[in-house]
Parts: sequence; structure tokens; C-alpha cells
Amino acid sequence: MRLIRVAVAAGVGIAAVSLILVFALHRGSGARAAASQSAKPPATSCQSRLLRDWGDGRIDGTYPLACYRAALRSLPADLKVYSSAPDDIAQALSQRIVQSHHQKISGHQGKPSVRKVASAK
Repeated sequence: MRLIRVAVAAGVGIAAVSLILVFALHRGSGARAAASQSAKPPATSCQSRLLRDWGDGRIDGTYPLACYRAALRSLPADLKVYSSAPDDIAQALSQRIVQSHHQKISGHQGKPSVRKVASAK
């Protein structure tokens, strides 16, 4: 039983270190970071904004459907294996699809159709 606890603790530690390394590499360091600060700031892609939003373990913002799909395609291998990012982003994508579907249904702007039936007079 003690061995299982040690293995679980080691797995959690490895996952935490992996996430820290991924975010450190993602942000850039050294000369590359200095060069990007001296030039005009690059436009961040939608998928990188979504991944940054996910950094605390949940996605608070709403993004275009293509953004969720692009983020899933571009996830680094360690995030795919050692984190809940694929599941969290896929769930957020599903919720966004349902949300956009409900907006289309409830967003009807036309006049209600009223039939005049001759027998109703």
C-alpha cells in the first residue's frame, strides 16, 4: 500500500514539473524573449490564448469553435499525456457547440407564422 502511495505521489510530481516546463518553454526565455519584447508584440493566436486560459485547470473564456479544434491539434505531447488538457478542451468544445446550437434556435428574428384558416372564422 505504501508503494502505491509513493508511485502516485511521484506521478503527480512528474506531472506538475512537466506542466511548469511546458509553460516556461511556451513563454520563451533568454534572447528570444528579449527579441520579441524589442519588436512589436506578436499577435497571440487563438489557440495559445485558450491554452493560457486553461493554465489554471479550467477554461473561463468563450472562443470560436475552430480555436478549440486548433488547440486540440497543437497540444504538446506531455500535455496530452500528463494533464487533463485534452479532456478539458474537448468538453469546452462540446459545451460551445451546444451553446451555439441553442443561440441559433432561440435567435429567431422573423415574425411568428400565423395561419389564417378559413374554417376558423
